[in-house]
Amino acid sequence: GGWFQRFTIPHPRLAPGNRLEATADGKARDLKLETDWNPCSVSPSASAEGRLVFAGYGIARPDRSYDDFAGIDVKGKVVLVIRRQPWAGAPSEHATFLSKLGQAREHGAAALLLVNDAKTADATGDRLLHWSAPVGPAPGGAGLIPFAFVRRGTAAELLRAGGLDLDALERGIAGAEGGPKPASAEARGVDVRITTGFEKARANNARNVAGLLEGSDPGCKDEIVILGAHHDHVGRGWAGSAAPREAGSIHPGADDNASGTAALLEIAEALVAAEKRPRRSVLFLSFSGEELGLLGSLHYVKEPLLPLATTVAMVNCDMVGRYDAKRTLEIGGVGTAAGLKDLVATLNAPYDLELSWDPQGLAPSDSTSFFRKRIPVLFFFTGIHPEYHTPRDTWTTLNYEGGAKVALLCRDVVREIADRKERLAYTDPPKVVGGRAILGITPGPGADGDGVTIAELPEEGPAAAAGLREGDVITAIGAVLTRDVRDLRKALASHKPGDKVLVKAMRNGAEVSVEVTLGSGGR
Repeated sequence: GGWFQRFTIPHPRLAPGNRLEATADGKARDLKLETDWNPCSVSPSASAEGRLVFAGYGIARPDRSYDDFAGIDVKGKVVLVIRRQPWAGAPSEHATFLSKLGQAREHGAAALLLVNDAKTADATGDRLLHWSAPVGPAPGGAGLIPFAFVRRGTAAELLRAGGLDLDALERGIAGAEGGPKPASAEARGVDVRITTGFEKARANNARNVAGLLEGSDPGCKDEIVILGAHHDHVGRGWAGSAAPREAGSIHPGADDNASGTAALLEIAEALVAAEKRPRRSVLFLSFSGEELGLLGSLHYVKEPLLPLATTVAMVNCDMVGRYDAKRTLEIGGVGTAAGLKDLVATLNAPYDLELSWDPQGLAPSDSTSFFRKRIPVLFFFTGIHPEYHTPRDTWTTLNYEGGAKVALLCRDVVREIADRKERLAYTDPPKVVGGRAILGITPGPGADGDGVTIAELPEEGPAAAAGLREGDVITAIGAVLTRDVRDLRKALASHKPGDKVLVKAMRNGAEVSVEVTLGSGGR
């Protein structure tokens, strides 16, 4: 039926009618969408209007005797706040987009406008947050108010029309004697009307790519070995960047996951060109939507091209281009079928790669979708590095000789599984004593670089058992702030399986805290 398996990613897109208008001295001004302002992706499809009020950083912190909402009535008004926080040091959960939204809503604001702080504006050229960047739950969250990002120059003009100076206000708050002090005020005579609207894509906007090499043995060619990789990445980093201040720059994704996609193509070419085809059939499957939550592989296991009952194993290549003997090539999933570790170790003899082992089937990649269907999986992975999900993940950083060896080993593993007399039989991975501590989530992009969004939450995982939900933004684990995925990994590395940790998260603008008993074994 063709090379493509088409499906729909319900990605938000702008609906008609998004509008931001300000009136001052009887003169109305329409602000230009995607130039002067952007709606934030958590906004509902709604309209609001009211007097413009400046509310500092939109933060209320009794522990610091600081409250931007004290002494000013924002009920039914459009509140404008500054990004980040007025004090030095690591960003707190109070500085996140969702926390500011929650405070504005709690105090009765009709809508919230967010503007870059001076430092961020200087560093980014006053870049607008793109409307597609997910900063928390999907659009249309219950009880949310319209929420938009306004260019600093535009916000300064609006405040100036109401007798306020944005630069002077910001300097006055942060530079107050004895520490930051609020300077909230109404912009006299300035009224704002805002309409935000999102809709979800309804047409097929994504596709997996599939190619089948039919097996040579009539007795078992109906059995399938899948070799997979994902071909999507984070684009310009509006969603998923580990360098949020560089959002808008191209993130090439050479390792994640051009390396895995290249390995998939090379292995396919090699097996097709081999003198003898494998006994079982091999399905080469390249996924879309992995970075948005394993969407391509989830679609495949829901609507498989070939029966899952005949699928013998799924071998996955995700980030295989940065082999380093000190960091090893990690082989995940070796506990999902008997003998997998010995099989890979034996085939590695001619390549002499340093290997490490993870028996668990859960991983932040497409093999997880198959593992949950109780299909044996193997996950080839050369590790996280500083260039992960940044504009610096370029072809010049790859280890090509090492990558070729990884691809050759993967080829041999696929061939061996396809040729062996008995098909692999799924086994539940063993409990790992002393393994790595895990939360049991698939992380996604966070909120303003100050949190990690839960993109997917396995029902059997520790986080789900504790009451966390998909869309929650994790801001801290214990005393460690989790500004991005790397912070999350560092926080978990300081714990062991079975530890009880307090996890703080933002949910629809409100903070929640839950105690999680950490699991073991995966990432």
